[in-house]
Parts: sequence; structure tokens; C-alpha cells
Amino acid sequence: MELQRKLLATAVASACALPAAALAQVPSWIQIYGRANVSYERITTENSSNTAALPAGQPNQSNWDLVDNSSRIGIRGNKDLGGGLTGLFQVESRVRLDSGGDLLSTRDSYAGLAGGFGTVRLGRTIGPVYYATYDYISMHNHDTGTSSDALLAPTVTGKQGFMNNTVWYTSPKIGRAFTVDVAYSLLGVQRVVSDSQPHYLGVVGSYDQGPLHAAASYANTKNTVNLGGGTADDDKAYTIGGLYDFKTFVVGALIESAKTKVLTGGDASRNYVRVSGMMPVGKHEFHVNFGTVNHGIGSSASNDGAKQWTLGYNYNITKETKIYGFYTKVDNDSNGTYGAGNFSTVNQVVAVPGLDISSIAIGVRHNF
Repeated sequence: MELQRKLLATAVASACALPAAALAQVPSWIQIYGRANVSYERITTENSSNTAALPAGQPNQSNWDLVDNSSRIGIRGNKDLGGGLTGLFQVESRVRLDSGGDLLSTRDSYAGLAGGFGTVRLGRTIGPVYYATYDYISMHNHDTGTSSDALLAPTVTGKQGFMNNTVWYTSPKIGRAFTVDVAYSLLGVQRVVSDSQPHYLGVVGSYDQGPLHAAASYANTKNTVNLGGGTADDDKAYTIGGLYDFKTFVVGALIESAKTKVLTGGDASRNYVRVSGMMPVGKHEFHVNFGTVNHGIGSSASNDGAKQWTLGYNYNITKETKIYGFYTKVDNDSNGTYGAGNFSTVNQVVAVPGLDISSIAIGVRHNF
């Protein structure tokens, strides 16, 4: 019996030592990182302008929910290969603190090389157009969760978010302040001989100098609807945006013009504007964010736009940890269907015309 107790104690001690020993073996050029971000929210849906459009199970109502705000964990590395070359990789995965689960490499994951020629990444990404404009000015909660941007043109991220089969090139600094990024993604295979292969092209020029960040971009997603058997189309978006840090106040803005050309005939267009502001006071941050989108079919207004408001407050306990609260609302026009995808399924939220969706939240975020 004494021998069994000694063997058990030795086994437990060895098991506990394994994680520390494994971490000690990780090379210094490899980093494990992540974000844990979750909020408790009161989510409200209402459709006073078009009550008849509400489906069964979705009346005007309010419910509580725990919302995971794009928590993630990843591993990345940059290794000097000599001769001015650097090898790099990243494997980043979505994790859910509200319900568990998700798969490996669901977020930005790639392998690449960097040198005097710039940086080339091969893999999966949401793309430089999104990062340089839409994500950059969303300061209050990393453009995540219910308060994330509900109005951007889907072509910005290939109409699918993170895109597989992507080649992403970043130029060296031009004049120490300007860079060019180009991303090209193969989004599937052609379904009939007459179709070109579905693909995405994103191009963005960025200027970063002191307190100023400015960017201009072009995104084109072609023929992706046909992957689902529908009518193929050609979507384009042109965006300019930026952010300026006045130290006592930070302001950001973007303007987007997007067009859809349905290959069987008929065009649609939309214009989108967003502004954001943040005032830091010691460890406190006060945020405001507003966006509006309007549509047109030919020269006639279609009344299917929307507005989005967010007011937020952050208290930064440390650089890595904050607690926060916000109120956000997507206010659709009578035919607008924006925002349903941003909100939890607690209210069985679906995209119906004229639906207004809002949330009041309190949350905590840890970066590591």
C-alpha cells in the first residue's frame, strides 16, 4: 500500500510538471496570445413599423444573454532565417466563453516570408481592407459582439468573413509612412463552364505618421452567390477612412460607396458613413460611434437602409484588462434588414424588414 501511494504521488507530480516543462521547451521566437472577452446583455427586438413582418416566436421582446465578443487564442512566430529573410506563421482560433466549442484556425491563420521585398502570407484571413478601415476606427470593443459594425458592405470580407485560400502581400514602407496591401482569395470553383472562378480582390493604401492613420481601399467579390446555386453577381466597394489622435480626444471616420452588378441584369448601390470618437480620462474611456447606410436601385430610393448607434464606457484596470459597458442599437428603415447577424440567438433574431435591435451590456476583457 505504501508503495502504491508513492507511485501515485510521483505520477501526479509528473503530470503537474508537464505543462511547465512543455512551455519551457517553446522557442523564444514563438508567442502564445489571446483574448477573453464576454458581456452580460439585455437584448431587445421590436418592429413597431411592420409588426406583421415578425415571424412566429419573435414578438417585440427583451431577454438576457451572455455574449462572447470574439474571444480567441493563437500561436505565432517570427524567425530570422538569415540573408534578410524572416519566416513567419500564425494559427489563430475562435473560442467561445458562452457556450464552448469552435474549431482550430478559424481566424487569421497563415505561413509566410518577410524581407526587403515586403511580406507575403498564404492562408486564411479577414483581409487588409477590413483591418485598415472598418476595424481600425471601432475603438470601443474591437468591432466585436452586438456592438460591432452591422452596416459594412459584405464584399469587404468576401461576403463570408474570414476567407480561405488567400495570398496577402504587404509592401515595405514607402517614404517611412505609406504601405500598400493586396489580398487575393479563391472563394470556390466555377459551377458551369461559362462562369469565372469565384474570387476576391482587396487593395488598400495606408498612411501612418505620428497621430494620423489614413487609408483608401478597393474590394471586389465576384460570382460568390453562384456557389449556393443562386444568381451570380459582382460586388465592389470603395472606402476611405482614418483616425487622428489629438491626445485629449481621438476621432475616426470612413466613407464607403458600394455597388452590386447582378450578371443577369440590374444594379444596386449603397452609400455608408461612420464616425467614432473616444475621450480618455486617466483609466477611463468614453466612446461614441454612429453609422448610417442608404440604398438606391438605379436612381430610386429603396428605403432599406439603417442607422447604428453605440455609446460606451471602458475602465482600464491595466493595459491588458478592462471592464466596460455600452448601449448599442440598429435602427432599420421600413425595408432594412441589417444587424440580425450581430446579435445572440436568445431572441431568435432573424433578418425581417424594419426590425430594430438594441442591447445594453456590461462586460470584462483580458488580453494576454
